[in-house]
Amino acid sequence: MLGFGGHFLTKARRYSVTFGQLRATRATYRREEDDEPADTISVGTLTYIGSGWLTEGDALLANTVARQRRESRRIGREELAHETWLIGAAA
Repeated sequence: MLGFGGHFLTKARRYSVTFGQLRATRATYRREEDDEPADTISVGTLTYIGSGWLTEGDALLANTVARQRRESRRIGREELAHETWLIGAAA
């Protein structure tokens, strides 16, 4: 990693901070930090609003894209089959 030949966890301790030191520092920070800062808003519930498209235009666009994708895949499969047939016929 970045010029070091080997796994990043096998670096010698004299070259960088060890992962044990990082974990210990992170654990200490988490223990000492406030539970929730004053400027944080917590939302405790979620409500199901519905499913589907918002407008008929959204539905039309989505269905058009899906139809174009299906058509593109069908044409791709036909072209691949045609190329395979040409290669087999030439052999």
